[in-house]
Amino acid sequence: MPKSGIINICVTLMLSIAFNAVHGQSTRSVQQQINAISAYNTAHTPEKIFIQTDKQNYNKEDTIWFKAYVFDASSLSASTKTGLIYMEITDATDRVINRNMVSLTAGLGWGNIPLVDNRFPEGTYTLRAYTNWMRNFDEHYIFTRQFTIEGALDEDWMINSRFELTEKEGQNNVKTGLAFFTNEGHRMFAEALKTRITAGRRNLYRTNLTTGVDGTLDFDFNLPDKVTTKDINISLTKKIKGEKEVTFNVPVIINRDEKTDLQFMPEGGSLINGMLNNVAFKAINEEGKGVNVQGEIYNSKGQSITTFSSKRLGMGAFKFRPEPDEIYTARVNFHGKLLSFPLPQAKSSGVMLNVDNITDKDSVFITVTPSANARQLGGIYYLIGQSPAMVCYGARVNLTKGASTFSVNREAFPTGVVRFTVLSATSAPVAERIIFIDHKDRIRIDVIPSKTTYGSRDSVSLAIIASDKDGFPVQGSFSLAVTDNAQVKLDSTTLPNLPAKLLLADDLKGEIENPGWYFSKGDSALKVQALDVLLLTQGWVNYKWTDVFAAKPKPLLFKAEPEFAVKGRVLNAFNKPVEKSNIILLSLKPVIVADTMTNAAGEFSFTGISPPDTVAFNLQARNKRGRSFNVGIELDDFTPPVWSASQQRLIPPYVNIDTSRLNAMRTKALYNQEEAKITGRQLQEVQIKAKKIIKESKSLVGPGEADFTLNSDDIKSKGKMTMEDLFKKNIPGFVVRENGMYTSYIIDNKAVVLIIDGIKSSVFMGPGFGLKQMLQYMDADDAKGIEVMTTGNNQIPYTQQHLSPLAKFWEYAFIELTTYSGNGFTQKVPGTYIYRPPAFASKKEFYSPRYAVKRTEPGVDTRPTLFWVPNITTDEIGRATVSFYTADKTATYTVNIQGADMDGLVGAAQSKIKVVTSK
Repeated sequence: MPKSGIINICVTLMLSIAFNAVHGQSTRSVQQQINAISAYNTAHTPEKIFIQTDKQNYNKEDTIWFKAYVFDASSLSASTKTGLIYMEITDATDRVINRNMVSLTAGLGWGNIPLVDNRFPEGTYTLRAYTNWMRNFDEHYIFTRQFTIEGALDEDWMINSRFELTEKEGQNNVKTGLAFFTNEGHRMFAEALKTRITAGRRNLYRTNLTTGVDGTLDFDFNLPDKVTTKDINISLTKKIKGEKEVTFNVPVIINRDEKTDLQFMPEGGSLINGMLNNVAFKAINEEGKGVNVQGEIYNSKGQSITTFSSKRLGMGAFKFRPEPDEIYTARVNFHGKLLSFPLPQAKSSGVMLNVDNITDKDSVFITVTPSANARQLGGIYYLIGQSPAMVCYGARVNLTKGASTFSVNREAFPTGVVRFTVLSATSAPVAERIIFIDHKDRIRIDVIPSKTTYGSRDSVSLAIIASDKDGFPVQGSFSLAVTDNAQVKLDSTTLPNLPAKLLLADDLKGEIENPGWYFSKGDSALKVQALDVLLLTQGWVNYKWTDVFAAKPKPLLFKAEPEFAVKGRVLNAFNKPVEKSNIILLSLKPVIVADTMTNAAGEFSFTGISPPDTVAFNLQARNKRGRSFNVGIELDDFTPPVWSASQQRLIPPYVNIDTSRLNAMRTKALYNQEEAKITGRQLQEVQIKAKKIIKESKSLVGPGEADFTLNSDDIKSKGKMTMEDLFKKNIPGFVVRENGMYTSYIIDNKAVVLIIDGIKSSVFMGPGFGLKQMLQYMDADDAKGIEVMTTGNNQIPYTQQHLSPLAKFWEYAFIELTTYSGNGFTQKVPGTYIYRPPAFASKKEFYSPRYAVKRTEPGVDTRPTLFWVPNITTDEIGRATVSFYTADKTATYTVNIQGADMDGLVGAAQSKIKVVTSK
């Protein structure tokens, strides 16, 4: 049944229960509660977003192919608010290195992001996706996924690490063992390494070490007080060909038993004395991962009250009856160490909420029980049941005579997380519990290949059949990736899964370990019980109830963006709006010329602009007399949000690499060698590094010869910021030093000299306007390119050209700034504005070869991603067909398909294809 049908049932049952099943009491207050909550939800409905990519991890110079789905959270239908999303890629330091916009049509968008080597070196990265509207809500809704970029360094190392925490001379000491080897398995012996141990940004130790004859490195270091192992990183730097340095980072991972965190969450929210409480618990280690535990609950007299044991990932539940004036403690034995954890203090009175979501397949049983003194204080409460952002159930609860039990039909709610809340007569929450309703109504997707087995460079035809739980056809939009298992690691339970994210993870607090497991095949009874415990431990409230019932709810700060638009205001010198100002918008690539007039508030807007890959808009404003005098443009520019750093530990791809990934790397290396033999191209023996050339640069060291370069594409990807911020965030070693009224800039302890279009910046300075004021005045998008000179051969010509003959070249670092004006530092032209929004993601078509005749050309086809198609639309009978060609090796391919009907139903499926090479 489509989700819209369930919503209609939800509303009908809600009203029926609210008006008829309330123990004969007046229901006006119930309806007022429902109306207030519904009105708030309507105005504050968030969006949910999912990104499917062709792979989970990538190689150097690879390309991310993606499909974006954006939904209204209340119905999982296509979002009608938003026509634009933002996608960011951050590195291991959470620095944004790429930002793109993606246009949406009916909630769908797609594109690709090239992972060019100079901006995406080997390492760990985080992909984020969000809409402007989503910035009003909890960050948990933001799509976030970590991935790695792997590939051959100049010397390809793998590192196995082990750590042990001991005590040495009364201090915590970390015994460290590192083993170095190549991806072919050769040990790296007698390698000199500069070693640095850090805790966050704090340097702990520096030393020089050398690996042994067996390629190992054993050492230890003291762990300072108040420093946790989760913050410690070991950097190992070695010199390779051409005196170039390469650094490997090894996170220190020690999960100490005594640092295990065990938390207790009573059902409903509070322990209540004298009542049988259902208590959930979760144990996590120092890395934030679930760890299984078992133990006992003791009272203050040391008597054992009950036992408990986790079922999965450190989560479980038990029942016990706390007594007044008692304090309870959990004791857990970790490998001979007895640890104690306090339970929450029980309340003397309150209302208990128990929900049975397992016993009956058709109904949910809800029991609301007051303590004796709570019943005496007044027994009128309200029970509200909500799916995300939508009220589906409401009832007035009379507890004057004791507990009340409700049997609620599951059909009142759509599939997904459901929250039951008990409100007092004054609309204050007193108990809450979330459950998961599963109607098994996800889209069934069948992928049927035309044959059971294929040969090399063979044509594959896949029939896609989409149906609902009753077997009726589903028209929907799907994205499909086909990858080679030998080169791409895929785990069906950890693979980013559209139903698992939208129906479960988006509505729970914190990291959900392996959410796809709850939707995978296997012991369904076990999964139902595990899911219920998960919701007991990680339930959350996505808004404050005081805001819901406030007379004037707080306004939302961020507006939805139905499409890409250039908006702003024209103001005069007194910051007053200029009405009927003529605004001209110009763009050369692509060619766009448009004009409009400001309204009474001085506002203007340009819409209907087709998304370009890269663009800069020139805006010109004129007053009523057609002159630019006394007018200025204030643009509604995109201000990037600052998201919280990922709490997951980022492990570099070369550290403790698992067997499947190592085999994939070796397979790829073998394929490359075979390619070289067949074609005669020895690609691994010659490394060609593309130089960044800044057009029209006045550089004194020649094109592409600077020690560090940012070209126009690099600068555009950084977003809107001042030139000072651009330097601070992107030039290695660039530091600002404040000394009273004086500000100095240095790079690696060298004084910075700024050259703008070949002119020393001091030429443009005057009283009260020094280098600091200049860098803070200029925008980053004034720069066409930045070249930094920090080594002798590059410092010398700049020292001779711009400093005194007695200057010591090694004391200075030079920054050559090439501007779009080309004339050095110039004041901004009145009435003009250069606007460079984030670039739209490219929409290139995925290349898939078509072999008319088998094996007619030299070379070996070893594509890791065989096929990617972002837009498969099933027809009125739920069918679609796609085709592609196999590669040259015997292999098993995985077909990963995900999608939605954009009206409430979502689905995902995987299947296998076998390829057997005939020789």
